[in-house]
Amino acid sequence: MGHMSSREQPDASARRQVTVRPTPRLSPFLIAGVLAGVVAAVVVVLVTGPAEDYTTAGSLGYLTVAFAIPGLALGAVAWLLIDWRSRKRTRTYDLQKLDAAERTPAHGSE
Repeated sequence: MGHMSSREQPDASARRQVTVRPTPRLSPFLIAGVLAGVVAAVVVVLVTGPAEDYTTAGSLGYLTVAFAIPGLALGAVAWLLIDWRSRKRTRTYDLQKLDAAERTPAHGSE
C-alpha cells in the first residue's frame, strides 16, 4: 500500500541542476614544469661546464633539483591561471529523468 511507482513520484525528484565546468588536468602542467627545469639544467651545465670541484654529473644533479622545483611551481601557477579562465565557460544544465518509453536512440536506427 505504501509503494509508489516511478510515475507517481513527485516531479521535483525527477529534475535536478548540474553544473559542468571544463577543467585542465594538473599532472601534465607539473610534469611540463619539471621537464623544463631539467632541460634548463642540462643547457646551463653544457654551456658553462661543471662547477669547480664537481663532476659534470654532480653539477647536473644539483642544478636539476635547483631548477626543477621552480619549474614545478611555474607549472602549478600556469595550471591555476588556466583553471581560473575556465570558470568563465561554466554551464548549468537542467536535467530531467526520462522513462524508458520516452528515450530515443542517440544515433537513430539505421
